[in-house]
Amino acid sequence: MEQITSIPVMLNQNKHNYSEVARQLHVHRYTVRRLEDDKDCKHHIVVRGRLMTETRCSGNG
Repeated sequence: MEQITSIPVMLNQNKHNYSEVARQLHVHRYTVRRLEDDKDCKHHIVVRGRLMTETRCSGNG
């Protein structure tokens, strides 16, 4: 079964400890802070402990 979650959920599980969530995801604390308000997962998702973010493509086809 896939384990899908988000940074806001992980923050709630870890008592809003940015450092712990960043350590679990192997990212910087600023990345966690930047995505903490993305409750609808429009810009990120965490699948099996790996953070996946949106990619932006240029319009140069």
